[in-house]
Amino acid sequence: MNISVVIAYYAGLPVLDDQLAALAAQDFTGEFEVIVSDNEGSAALREHIDGHRNRERLALRWVDSSDVAGTSHARNVGTRAAVHDFIVYCDQDDAVHPGWLSAMSRAAADADIVGGPLERDSLNDPVVASWRALGDPREPEVLGRFLPITFGCNLGVRRSVFDAVGGWDETYPTAGGDVEFCWRIQTSGYRFGWAPEAMVAYRYRTGMRESWNQVVEYGREEARVAKQYGAPGRQWWWTSIHAGVVLVLLPVWPWAWSRRRRGEWVWITGNLVGRLWGSVKYRVVYL
Repeated sequence: MNISVVIAYYAGLPVLDDQLAALAAQDFTGEFEVIVSDNEGSAALREHIDGHRNRERLALRWVDSSDVAGTSHARNVGTRAAVHDFIVYCDQDDAVHPGWLSAMSRAAADADIVGGPLERDSLNDPVVASWRALGDPREPEVLGRFLPITFGCNLGVRRSVFDAVGGWDETYPTAGGDVEFCWRIQTSGYRFGWAPEAMVAYRYRTGMRESWNQVVEYGREEARVAKQYGAPGRQWWWTSIHAGVVLVLLPVWPWAWSRRRRGEWVWITGNLVGRLWGSVKYRVVYL
């Protein structure tokens, strides 16, 4: 199986080179290409790609997706420029593990859309890494008690399936687009596969405000997807537990003054706030 790797790009230098170096270190023996879909329209990026030291190894290409803002549009443009029949997506600021492409390829033998786990230790300092827990790498995350999902930074799909469902929904420019894409493919009758060995080192936001904005947006748009697909959401008692944890970690308490505790509080509280906001905005109970 030959593979096209699509990276949605926006103002991502110099960390993009970490991801390109990780792709150049893949143990995959098949043919693959890497397409950087530039949602910024950066002349500096195009020049950087044209002269990149791994350009030949990666069959590296630049495509312009700056006409419409958003990660979903950038992924659509990159996918439609691809030459291979299996498309995988990773993000500009992460780093795939050496066996990533091989594991994705193996899993795709029995599936139409494939996902893999994330790890938080390689690219983050220990304090920042503690802010957000990640799921069991052996199993995909199931959101809203509905269907499994994989994050857009570690997702593979057959090109025929991408075309059949119409690609990424560009009304979800950033958050929620990967959940919607996974659920739309599965509710269209296609098979979801999980590749535990397809690990990606995930880079966290390092500022409190950045993290807050990110997690609030995640929770809000997850509510939108849940309404769209009729996902039941969490059981009622989970909201009580969630609110209790928010109170216990509240930074006014002495045990919550450390940066570690404040970061945990931002992530947990922001998720609840995002769900509340999404419930009001999209007129759905998703707490």
